[in-house]
Amino acid sequence: MTLQAVKKQQKQVTKRKISRDMTKCMLCGRCRNFCPTGAIRFTVEEKGKCTHCNLCSEVCPVKAIDSVEGKIKPEEVGMHYSKMQSYSDRKVKVNCVTCMRCYENCPVKAIVIEDGKPFIKKGDARASIINCSLCSLCVRSCPTNALSFQVGRVKLNPDLCVLCGECVRVCPPQTMYLKDRYPGGYCVMCGRCVKSCPVGALSIKSVSWDGSITDDCIRCGTCSRVCPTDAIAFNPITERKPSVDVSKCILCEICASGCPTNAIPIRCSLPERKLVEHRITVNRDMCIGCSLCIEACKVTLKGDHAPYLKDGLAYIDEKKCIGCGACATTCPAECIRVVKVYDKRDVSGMASEVVVFP
Repeated sequence: MTLQAVKKQQKQVTKRKISRDMTKCMLCGRCRNFCPTGAIRFTVEEKGKCTHCNLCSEVCPVKAIDSVEGKIKPEEVGMHYSKMQSYSDRKVKVNCVTCMRCYENCPVKAIVIEDGKPFIKKGDARASIINCSLCSLCVRSCPTNALSFQVGRVKLNPDLCVLCGECVRVCPPQTMYLKDRYPGGYCVMCGRCVKSCPVGALSIKSVSWDGSITDDCIRCGTCSRVCPTDAIAFNPITERKPSVDVSKCILCEICASGCPTNAIPIRCSLPERKLVEHRITVNRDMCIGCSLCIEACKVTLKGDHAPYLKDGLAYIDEKKCIGCGACATTCPAECIRVVKVYDKRDVSGMASEVVVFP
């Protein structure tokens, strides 16, 4: 390795992770069943409705259930958070031998037994799946050092664990859980999920980041606010983009997941957070009328802007505002307050989370 390559490697952070290609994933749940530590969370919006994972067709010994292939476009199978086409004509054929394999293997219990024969419930149920991102935040939060990060994987010392639940609280994908005597939900990089995937949607990938942020950055400052290790700093007055200290970065992907324009190119395990609603208010008693909020507004890129001055004070047109928070980050008087409500139900089944700027 050359000296130049060594210097470049020192200026970036690298970590091996489990990568999921959602364009291939058919949400069958096999990886979850094979994971020895429960580090994969499978969430279904409504159990008892078919998610078109095709598992029943594969386990049927007499091919009494039609395959999904040909009924739904390949790019639509396994799409994250999207409503898939209905498969209303899918049913069990007359050559069924009632072995009940489809009933036993259905991950969402969409197959019921009526008059001694299996029956597939009609309709679609949105499903999502997420795995441990190996961010090591659980290790950092553990007060007794029961969790450690060694050789690219999380390890547990059960003798030190006091079941305080801090690891569960800080876990970004919410895969950590407390069960019986020990915590679970952390990836040990065994690769069983990769081997069990029938469509090759999972792979072990080496993720690297040199701290670069693309030109899609709108200077909203979200990344610097959500970073749990203070690896990202941003001064909107003096800096054009946020600066990243890669020596502090743990590749938790929280910044990339929260970036409204996908300007941070490291998202591998965490899905993009879904903004449900936003509320913005201006304290005009503190406003100094500097108009920096107007210059920072992302909508300006489209030839328009949400903030405007009236009688020397700032106002926000809520119909134009997209809730990026760039104006609140730029405001030197901190008179603009933005409340963002993110939906976490698609990821972890938990309630919505709220982020306030500033």
